[in-house]
Amino acid sequence: MNRAVLPFILGLPLLAGGCAQGPLPAAPAVSSVELQAPADQPFGPWLQAERARLAQQREAAQQHYRDEELVCWRRFAVNDCLSAAKRQRRGTLDALRQQDLQLNALERERRTAERLREIGQKAAPAAPSPSVQGRQ
Repeated sequence: MNRAVLPFILGLPLLAGGCAQGPLPAAPAVSSVELQAPADQPFGPWLQAERARLAQQREAAQQHYRDEELVCWRRFAVNDCLSAAKRQRRGTLDALRQQDLQLNALERERRTAERLREIGQKAAPAAPSPSVQGRQ
């Protein structure tokens, strides 16, 4: 057998072993649930807790991607593995972004309702009372 071919043949099982490591571990689960502020809690602390939860999940998704990236560099098909890891990260981050947009919408609705209530309270005392109109 040719001596130049021998290292190649001996190296094939090592390369094949790197490809057969199995699937990547799953990313943290993110559900696209409709966010609703609880009626029995103050809105401000709940909103802060939700934003902190989203930030923590976003960081977990980024860390999971970094871990997958390290695993991918040990595989034979690096580009395909990296593409799959990026798709998984993008899906997770997109779901988190949708939840963030829902929080922003809830916050805007809450601020609008509060502002309209304040305007209504200011307008109520300024309106003339019925007894004053009867005297004229």
